[in-house]
Amino acid sequence: MIYNVAALLSGELGATRAYSIEDETVIHEDGDFHGISGIFKLTRTDRGILLRGEATGATVKECSRCLETAAIVLTTVIEDEYFPVNGDLGPGSSLLRQEVVEEEEIPEFWIDEANDLDSSEAMRQGFISETPMVPLCRQDCAGICPECGTYRNTKPCECDTRVIDPRLAGLLNLNI
Repeated sequence: MIYNVAALLSGELGATRAYSIEDETVIHEDGDFHGISGIFKLTRTDRGILLRGEATGATVKECSRCLETAAIVLTTVIEDEYFPVNGDLGPGSSLLRQEVVEEEEIPEFWIDEANDLDSSEAMRQGFISETPMVPLCRQDCAGICPECGTYRNTKPCECDTRVIDPRLAGLLNLNI
C-alpha cells in the first residue's frame, strides 16, 4: 500500500487526504494477513505525514487446543508519522533529516526519495500486535484429550478427567 504524497508534502500544514483500501495483502514470515480493507487519512505535519486509520484483515493460524486450522479476523488501529528522506518540506517545516537522525529514537517510517509512503510495515506491525497469543478455531473448542487423543469437538472421550491433589490422594483409600 504505497501512496505518493508529493502534493501533500508541498501543501499547507494540516492538509489531509483520505484513502481506502480493499482486499490487500501484507506478507509476514509466520503467515500472511489477507483480505485487508480500511480507510486511512494522511495529514501534513510540520515534520512529515501523519497516517491514521483502521484496517480489518484475516490470517490463518493453528488452533492452540485442537490443532485445526483457525481463520482469525483482526482489526487494528494505525497511527504513525512518516518522515521524508530528503528532509526538505519547504516553508513552515521544522524537520531536517540531520535533526531526526541525531534524536535518541530514530523513526522507523520514512517517505522515500520519490515521495512514496509505504504503509505495509505499519499494517504488518499493527496486525501482529492484534494476533492472539493463543488462537482458537472457536471460543468453545474442546480440544484434544491429553490422555487418549480423541478430538473432543466431534465426540466425547471416556477418560477420567478428574484432577486429584496428591496431598489429598490418601483420602480416597479411606472407608467411611
